[in-house]
Amino acid sequence: MDHVRWLWRYGVYARPDIVRSCIGLHPHNDIYIIDNKPYRKPSEHRNNPPDVRCLLYSLLLAEKYQLNLNEQSHRIIRDKIRDRYFPEVAEEGLVNLPDGITKTQNGLIKFTSDDIRHDVMYAFVTECLVDNSDLDFFLTTASRDVISEYCRSWRYRRSEGERCLYVPDEPKKMFDLFIEKLRLDIITHCTVNDKMIHDSISERLGVPKEVLQWDQEARERYVEYAKRGTQTVHHARGMIVGCAGAGKTTLLKRLLGCSEDEINKVKSTEGLEVHEELFDICEETRSLKAKKSKDNNGKEFTTNVDSKTLTFFDFGGQCAYYACHQIYLTRKAFYVVVVDASKRFDQKVDEKVCDQDGSVFSGWTYGDYFVFWIKSIHTYCGFDIEKDKKSVVLIVATHWEEGNRQFKDKVELVERLRFQFPKTSNLSQYIRDDNVYCVDYTLPLHDLETCFFNIASSQRWRESIPKEWSFFGLEINQKKRSERILKISKIKTEVPEITAKEQEDSDKSENGTQDMLRYYHDAGKALYFNENGLNEEVIIDVQWFIDAFKHIITDKLHFKGIPVSQSDWDEYYETGNLRDELLIEIWKHKDEELFEKLREKDKIYHIRLGSYEKEKRYLQCHKKSLLGFMQRLGLLALGTNSHYIPCMNRKEVECNLSNLIHNSHSKSSVLIYRFDFLPFFLFYRLIVACMQEDSWSVLQNNGISCLYKNAALFSCMETIFLCPSQKSQYNFRYSV
Repeated sequence: MDHVRWLWRYGVYARPDIVRSCIGLHPHNDIYIIDNKPYRKPSEHRNNPPDVRCLLYSLLLAEKYQLNLNEQSHRIIRDKIRDRYFPEVAEEGLVNLPDGITKTQNGLIKFTSDDIRHDVMYAFVTECLVDNSDLDFFLTTASRDVISEYCRSWRYRRSEGERCLYVPDEPKKMFDLFIEKLRLDIITHCTVNDKMIHDSISERLGVPKEVLQWDQEARERYVEYAKRGTQTVHHARGMIVGCAGAGKTTLLKRLLGCSEDEINKVKSTEGLEVHEELFDICEETRSLKAKKSKDNNGKEFTTNVDSKTLTFFDFGGQCAYYACHQIYLTRKAFYVVVVDASKRFDQKVDEKVCDQDGSVFSGWTYGDYFVFWIKSIHTYCGFDIEKDKKSVVLIVATHWEEGNRQFKDKVELVERLRFQFPKTSNLSQYIRDDNVYCVDYTLPLHDLETCFFNIASSQRWRESIPKEWSFFGLEINQKKRSERILKISKIKTEVPEITAKEQEDSDKSENGTQDMLRYYHDAGKALYFNENGLNEEVIIDVQWFIDAFKHIITDKLHFKGIPVSQSDWDEYYETGNLRDELLIEIWKHKDEELFEKLREKDKIYHIRLGSYEKEKRYLQCHKKSLLGFMQRLGLLALGTNSHYIPCMNRKEVECNLSNLIHNSHSKSSVLIYRFDFLPFFLFYRLIVACMQEDSWSVLQNNGISCLYKNAALFSCMETIFLCPSQKSQYNFRYSV
């Protein structure tokens, strides 16, 4: 049965239910697989004469499954089928079809029932779909109706009784034809449940991948908006990560063409610096052009939504800041892992460089940090290494100048990088000759710049969003300098092109606003959660939010003069327990610094204002909102008089704690979830989530909370729960 073998040719993905489910429910419509050979029971329609079958297949592939005898359009599809499959059939005239199969009303020929149509579809598949060229013909010739009803992507899991014609993903042309035929309607098609087709849909139509993971109703709303008009945006994002002191910020300054004087003034990045739309992607010169924030007259440039841009995120290397990095770790970016070639991978990092003394990162080597970042990227982003390896991760070795580096040449560097992973690990595939760059700052960075251009100019960054959403992107850029947070009620009044029907339907209008904000959240341009307590506001200045958290975890030496006791500082830096009074003073200190800077720029305005406490750009007036979002992201756990910051906890497990648990009268079986790698910030989020459960309380040991840098104990219904991190040395056999 060669005519159905194209459905069965994939050894690893061969599934009998695929072929057997191609046609329908009826016993005589099954295709069986025996010893990898397909057999079928014949369809009764295969016994019809060629001219009858030609007409039936024409009706099957026609729009709305009907042929209009009063128009000549019905002849077009009939002639295509006749020329391909039934050349012996005469060109002129219509044949009389057997009774009970079709009916004619007002000049329209239709099937008498859905079951008859399914039978004809079965006959067409088994007779006409012999090889790829036949499937190509079907996808280009058939109407959207028949393709939407029957076609599914190759790995789609059908429901019981569902009739499916599976479209192979190789050659890629087949998926493209399938997607092109349905266009935007494929977003609401059931085949989207197969996540393996998401990349093809996004690449073909420019639909944001996040939209394809929304629920059915949200995807239907997106299609409705998009059919009213779309705006194409092209914003590439690069993440620069690595150990503190590796030269990440210096690398970025070199790419910008900064002077040696400016580069020499570079300080280690604290937290995370977001350099929005730092470069224009110039297709004409095939290069990146550094954007100017202001023109020659000092006026700020406004961003053109049609321009192609590249944004860079400079991740601070100090380990305390790693907790806030999770906000931007996403598949929707490419990564630049920076390593210092002047350091050996087995060399321990200076405790002062990464501020790791007493933390879970204490004693780490430069190799440990490299492995940490590769694993973090892989864990959070879930890349298909084979598919994405040319554009996902780059490794840049700085300090490659002669006499400074620890490696003889690039070959040795690549070997040592691979040596950081076990031979059985697939993570070594991230390390290849073509994605490792050795940077000597005495020489131009042409090769690296070309690589960045090639990645940033690819179509993977192109997205089509509804035009009525595009205004918010401009609003973020314009308003975040003065308003850090916007009320949702205000945004609703500014959404353009709302239809009269939507204005009457307040629920639909509200859902539409939520969809828009969800997109900008997924794109990393805003923070928004449609959850009670958070869904009335959106943070439009994410850098400001990150800075607010950065100020909390910055070294206490930066805050000399804050009127709080030394014991409050010591408690915070030992246990992560931040008293609310200390938090207020930290943010007040930063607000005062900002107030002084702005007053120098605009003295008249600030004299008239008189006070900064009600100004929308400052931290204190947004304290409740900031803390709510921080807790939602697992950065801290809110309390009444104090708050818990997990990443600041340097406390070791007390020796007598094991006796407390060991002497318990009853112990349960131990439930252990094992991971090849689990980032510490996921452990922090777990602890914060547990602390928010009403029925859970932190275990107390002599009045002291059992919260540690790598473990936490909770009490619930007279049961003790131990949550250790992967680096915990705590003995699992004591867990209850």
